[in-house]
Amino acid sequence: MRTYPGRLIVGMAVLTVLAPWPPPLAAVLAHRVYPFLQALLTPLSNGTDVPVAEAVVASVVVAWLLWTRACWRATRRRRGRWMAGTVVMSSGAYLWFLLVWGHHYRTPSLESTLPGYDAARVTPTAVRELAETAIREANRTYDAAQAAGFPGPTSVPEALVQSWHRVEAQLGRTRASVPSRPKHPWMAPYLRAVGINGLLAPFFLETYLSPDLTPPERPSVLAHEWAHLSGFAREEDASFVGALAALGADVSSRYSGWLLLVSEVTSHLHPVTRAMVLESLADGPRRDLQAVADRQRARVAWLDRAAWGVYDRALRSQGATEGVAGYGRVVMLLIGSGRLPGVEGREVS
Repeated sequence: MRTYPGRLIVGMAVLTVLAPWPPPLAAVLAHRVYPFLQALLTPLSNGTDVPVAEAVVASVVVAWLLWTRACWRATRRRRGRWMAGTVVMSSGAYLWFLLVWGHHYRTPSLESTLPGYDAARVTPTAVRELAETAIREANRTYDAAQAAGFPGPTSVPEALVQSWHRVEAQLGRTRASVPSRPKHPWMAPYLRAVGINGLLAPFFLETYLSPDLTPPERPSVLAHEWAHLSGFAREEDASFVGALAALGADVSSRYSGWLLLVSEVTSHLHPVTRAMVLESLADGPRRDLQAVADRQRARVAWLDRAAWGVYDRALRSQGATEGVAGYGRVVMLLIGSGRLPGVEGREVS
């Protein structure tokens, strides 16, 4: 850290921790800089089946371990250089994360910017009505979705891309995002153990999907990750955008979106009400939800709790005050927005 660039990198990293970027600067990065970076990085990562972020991280870790071994076998002076170099490298990685992705957590949430949003619409009756609508639509679209088939694990469904771009435009994105090609991550066993269906790798703006996803899950999970790719960092915002994208696409994506909402919305009902509402769920969607539940039994309880606890603290440290609890707020956004586009051109209140 004796060089000026090294000191500058560490100083900037410390400054961003002590004084996080203000919302106006975050807005400039989100709406001016990020679209340029996304249009640059995602096509590059799409050019290979290799999960680039994992490959780079693994290479850096191996090189760092070898360097550590060499330095600690050498003189005290080299150990000091190792420590300084490690600090600079860590600071640089943190600054890159903030530039490429972390600034999104400093922008306003959809809940505060969505036109026409009214929290007063969110009532127990409205939640039950949305659950009943989701069940009815899942039942109605099941046969057509099965006949059409679901996208493969690494497919980029064109109908879903077009629907996603329409939702982006409706929410004020002036430049359509470049869709990322979903990849199988090397850390798939870890994702399985902690119950993560997919994620956006922020350093190179890649999309990773768990290879264990059932076919009906893929469109809605992919739409959620693409919503992150649009810059909607908060989980509730990405769930809302992903749901609208899935429900506005082809029949397979619509079924996937409604099936996800059946699970999500009914979880917010009183147990007695939930049991009554779910009685009308047809055998086909019921089997699909059971397959999802069977898949999730692979979770390792202690690792699941630890991983989500770390993720929750990470989200809060970046300004997402809801943490992982934001996943459930998609129901509030869907109801509070007063509309649910994508159901054969109609709006569902």
